[in-house]
Amino acid sequence: MFRTRFRMRKSLFLQIVTALGAWSPYFTQRTDATNREGLSPLIKCTSAMRMLAYGTPADSLDENLKIGKSTA
Repeated sequence: MFRTRFRMRKSLFLQIVTALGAWSPYFTQRTDATNREGLSPLIKCTSAMRMLAYGTPADSLDENLKIGKSTA
C-alpha cells in the first residue's frame, strides 16, 4: 500500500526523511515551550512532498494531515 501511494519504496522514503532531518532542523521532532511534542518528521516530509508533487497549497494539507498553514 505504501508503494502505490508514494510511488517509491518505504526504505527510500525513510532515507529521504533522515537526510532532510540532518540537513534542516525543521524536519526534526522538537518540543515547544509548553513541553508538547511537535509534528513528526514523517508528517513534515509527507506534506512537503505533496506540496511539491501535486502543487497543492498549504491550506489543503490541514484537512488530511492535520498540519496548520503556518507550519506547512
